[in-house]
Amino acid sequence: MLSDVRLLEAADALIDRLDDIVAIADGYKMEIGFWPRRGLEDAIWRGRLIAAYREGENGNAVLGFVVFGGVFPNGRVQAVAVHPDYLRQGVAQYLIDAVISRFEMEGFLTVSAKPARDLEVAQSFYQKNGFLTVRSKAGGASRKREIVVRERALKSPSLLPIASANGRRIGFPVPDDRSKLWVIDLNVFLDLLKDGRANYEIAVGLFRSALQGRVRIAVTSEFTKEMTRVPRVGGGDPLLKLAEALPRVRRKGNAEVERLSMDIHSLIFEKNKPSQAGSAQALSDCMHLAESITANASAFVTSDGVLLRNRRAIREAWRLEVVALEDFCEALSSIDKVPMINAARGEGFRVCSVDAARARGVILKLKRGAANGFLFGDPQKLEAAQFIAAYDSNDREVALLASWTPSEFGQEYEISIFVDQSSPRADVIADTMLGYQVDTIGRCGVSLIKLDDVPGQLSVRKVAQQRGFVLSDTGRELRKAALGAPVTPNSFETLWDKLGIIVGRDNFGSVPSTFSGLEELFSYSISDFLDIENLLGPTLIVPSSREVCIQPIARPYADELLGTSEQASFLEQREGAFRSQKVYVSSGRSRNFFKENQVVMFYESVRTGGRGAVIAAARVDNVVTQRKVKIDPGSMSRTVLENVERFSSSDEVTLTSFSSILRFPQPVGLLALKRVGAAGTQNLQTTTKISTAVAQTVFDLGWSNG
Repeated sequence: MLSDVRLLEAADALIDRLDDIVAIADGYKMEIGFWPRRGLEDAIWRGRLIAAYREGENGNAVLGFVVFGGVFPNGRVQAVAVHPDYLRQGVAQYLIDAVISRFEMEGFLTVSAKPARDLEVAQSFYQKNGFLTVRSKAGGASRKREIVVRERALKSPSLLPIASANGRRIGFPVPDDRSKLWVIDLNVFLDLLKDGRANYEIAVGLFRSALQGRVRIAVTSEFTKEMTRVPRVGGGDPLLKLAEALPRVRRKGNAEVERLSMDIHSLIFEKNKPSQAGSAQALSDCMHLAESITANASAFVTSDGVLLRNRRAIREAWRLEVVALEDFCEALSSIDKVPMINAARGEGFRVCSVDAARARGVILKLKRGAANGFLFGDPQKLEAAQFIAAYDSNDREVALLASWTPSEFGQEYEISIFVDQSSPRADVIADTMLGYQVDTIGRCGVSLIKLDDVPGQLSVRKVAQQRGFVLSDTGRELRKAALGAPVTPNSFETLWDKLGIIVGRDNFGSVPSTFSGLEELFSYSISDFLDIENLLGPTLIVPSSREVCIQPIARPYADELLGTSEQASFLEQREGAFRSQKVYVSSGRSRNFFKENQVVMFYESVRTGGRGAVIAAARVDNVVTQRKVKIDPGSMSRTVLENVERFSSSDEVTLTSFSSILRFPQPVGLLALKRVGAAGTQNLQTTTKISTAVAQTVFDLGWSNG
């Protein structure tokens, strides 16, 4: 465990431990060559050697060191060495992460390493860390070894985005180039004027959002013409004057609008609704659509049944979304303000919400100017942000997250995170902050998220990639969508419509536009399927061939591992409670119940004080069976357990790694599970496999009012 490991960077402190550093180097002459004491001392004074140490009763024990250098803008790792007593504990990874972070903050574009080909451990280490083989060359004459030159591209402000390793760019939703103007039909306006109409409250909510500046609505010139033909619902000209006061789309040439109107009439009415073709209402509807299309509007909001039934044809022909009033108002929830995090305490750190004044102090103290420019370019933007700060066990500032709610519908949530990369808890703090923010945004409804890619923030970028963020074309930020709900045959159209309202269907890229397309992708390319599931997460996509099981879990265990407690905990929690990828521990015999990429639903047992309901679901990433005495610290850190003895009567346990957690807004109780055939023969007292069709129904029940 690295919870008590620190970086030693100050030259004076390193010189005091030079004997220890030389002793470690002397043990690796075959791997890193001979490093004389003078060479290591010189590297220290040049600021090109850092060490990892652990505080103890007998002073600070040096665990390992790394020497680095290079000529700007190309860095180089010259040597990494770890004391034999601390091998396989993550020390080398800790050191290389620190070097990468430093190079990126200094604006380097690449970093290289040159391990000998016969050093298999070193080759594997650099490969795992993204150092790709560039070439090979002959080594020195004395040893005649082959040297493998490896290189890794770094992320810096001047580095353009590069293709992924397999050459494929995953398409991801971004706000499109439409005008962000939402054109309303006359029936929406009439809903506002009379509280006896079915959609009165919904229409009031829409206009309230417009007056608050959260969404831009407008009408067409046809709207006013149609208004003159409507019998007065409240009496007299004031209504007409109110209608005329609404913002109006800019109409292009009459000839173009007339021609487009006729094309729409031909497709929608003459072809699909001939009984209404040529009527005044049909011609008026077509004129509304034509003006909206030529104005590059994002959508036309209406209650008209004919237009809504033909919205797919309209979208495919003219890129205009036709949206029901109730669907549009529900989509507006995607710009709700995100609830701030409850104060939480982990092993060696705590997180809490802070105000702007305190946030300014946190970022200034984080690290000697490394955060220059972070958040402070726009004072007004700083005041509009929400903040989460993290502190270590000594109450020292170690991280700050700033987030911004979209000011207008169709925009993205924005997130910036700065974590002190020298903190031994940098990874888990970044995971805690970003994970909370993404999950909470997902619960607001279908949304878009933009994360600033701050140079040097290696831990943040690693967590972001695990959460499905994709580098944008500018190379300065990462983006993703957040569905916040499972994708089933029943929910697919609603979720994709909401996503289409925000980004436009043309921007889905490689994301299939039909549920059958997702099912096909799951069958022939599981890696692409998982990329898309991560991109749209938090979500679980449930194609018909995906395996699903229900796993009973004790309530206290679920509260901490899954985060499903209805009350905030003020006690210190283990690391696994904060990780986006967690480990579930069960008996060795349960190995056959779990498979990679299956969906597991967690049933909170009544016997342990639980709700007797399915309360969460997740994706299985990996399953291994290990002897209790052989469990590695990395796996244990992702549990919420002190030990695993009670989970198996044998000497083996099953460790199931899982992620993509969805917490049910409406837990599905045992009676409902029995009705749909999900309770098995033992009422979920043991792990129960269920059909995918049944699982889809359980998900639909869990989100029926969510």
